[in-house]
Amino acid sequence: MARHRQKVHIRQIPTGVPNLDLVLGGGIPAYSINVVAGPPGSGKTTLVQQILFHNATMERKALYLSALTEPLVKVLRYQQQFDFFDPDKINSSIVMHDIGLVARQQGLEATLAAISDLMASVNPAFLVLDSFKAMEELSRRDERYGIRAFVHDLGTLLSAWETTSFLVGEYSQEEIRSLPEFSVADGIIWMDQEVRQNSALRKLQAMKMRGQAPLPGLHSFRISDEGILLFARTLPLPEREEDEVARGRAGFGIRGLDEMMRGGIPMGETCLVAGSSGTGKTLLSLHFIVEGARVGEPGVMVTFEEHPREHERKARGFGWDLRALEGKGLLKMIYLRPTDLSVDEVLYRVQQAVLELRAKRVVINSISGFEVSIVPSDRPDFREALYRMQATLSAHGVTTVLTNEVPDLFGGVRLSTEGVSFLADNAILLRYVEIESELRKALMVVKMRTSDHDKELRQYQITDRGVRVEEPFTEYSGILSGIPTLRAVMEPQPFTTGLSEQEDALMHVLLALRDSTVEQLAKGMGEKPEEVQKMLDKLVETGYVSQSVKGGRTIYRVGLISPVVSPKGKK
Repeated sequence: MARHRQKVHIRQIPTGVPNLDLVLGGGIPAYSINVVAGPPGSGKTTLVQQILFHNATMERKALYLSALTEPLVKVLRYQQQFDFFDPDKINSSIVMHDIGLVARQQGLEATLAAISDLMASVNPAFLVLDSFKAMEELSRRDERYGIRAFVHDLGTLLSAWETTSFLVGEYSQEEIRSLPEFSVADGIIWMDQEVRQNSALRKLQAMKMRGQAPLPGLHSFRISDEGILLFARTLPLPEREEDEVARGRAGFGIRGLDEMMRGGIPMGETCLVAGSSGTGKTLLSLHFIVEGARVGEPGVMVTFEEHPREHERKARGFGWDLRALEGKGLLKMIYLRPTDLSVDEVLYRVQQAVLELRAKRVVINSISGFEVSIVPSDRPDFREALYRMQATLSAHGVTTVLTNEVPDLFGGVRLSTEGVSFLADNAILLRYVEIESELRKALMVVKMRTSDHDKELRQYQITDRGVRVEEPFTEYSGILSGIPTLRAVMEPQPFTTGLSEQEDALMHVLLALRDSTVEQLAKGMGEKPEEVQKMLDKLVETGYVSQSVKGGRTIYRVGLISPVVSPKGKK
């Protein structure tokens, strides 16, 4: 039997960089030696400065050593642009010193002695040596005391003083595998910047962190006035108790649609609203948000194409005041401009808004806009990111509506071109149909995984009060095909006793279309154009069909209807 032993507790130091502690596995281990590596301009100096300013106090001072890199006056000039910079800490709790001259003129042994004297004078809890790569380059001139000996002796010195240290350098990925400072280091943080197709994306990786489990993979970050903001690939929402996760339905506040969905979307599930441009996807999602506010369920609306003020303007046209809802804490609008966004940044913004508002509803408007807005290097991870977001929100009882534009105006049934429809538990299709030379709108609940729903295709109108769902298309069939066919209310009867069944079917299709070419009729009937042409020739000769030429094409329309049976089968 294995003997139980108590593990040694390693204190973890918070970095002060949003989400970096999560990525590192809890923070920086106390008294550890950490190498911060990456090419020039990747944000290394900003990262270590942000950590120092967050932690340094008069009781736990920091020593910042500059070595053959930027002069300290330049470091201070640029770092003071960030919000984390506190001028009162300079040369009080944060002591800055340039050891470049000693290193260049007297070599590594003298440099180590100078560092030892400074540590005895300051007694720092934190030390930064920037750039440590300069030490490696200087060691090539000293055959007696090389970089390996210097790294060993520096590590011993730092351990003796119980100092948490950061060695900063402009290293390549290949050098990480071979240089001795990386084998001595307890932690390795890699920072880089990817540039592709005129877009740039910054990434950070915790390659090594002794004694704890960092989050694997590359995590994107942004440098702003606040400093570095890291977007971890895993940002779980706080766990909710089972009884906190509401059960029931999240309705749209549209009577006909909610009836079709047996009350609305089951809470905690995802619904995809797909349709071509102008079908009312955004309007439907606004219904969802406004209805949530009405019943006390706060909502977050994320938009990529239109500014929130534009949504406010449109909503006022339907009698909704979105700004008032924001003021009451029932709505938060997030506008993510399509400019070098990472997938993880988008997910972070959504999750922060959900936490802030304790939201029960989320709208992503739209999936297609989301994909276009992120940097090209992140697009291969797009579907996986949507899955992570959907799974996290669903686990916490948040009901999500995703809108998506599909290119088909008529014919064919597609919910997405990105292959993401499988992520949605529920799906609503909006589309145009042409009936009697008039453009109409049709709505259909395509699927609900955990609930029964109406299978009918219903017409809907966009009015000054929003979407109004009307009765099903009972008089027509084949609407989704793009060529609706009028159904007879009575038992099917021929237009006249002299027509065959095929000729009678042709007359019904032509009546529904009002006018048509041979090719359109052939497609609607599923017949060969040659066969349809023969029937048309006969019907033109008998006067049941008339023909004319428009734009160089022969157009056919119904010319005579039997007095016995009307187009709808009524006598």
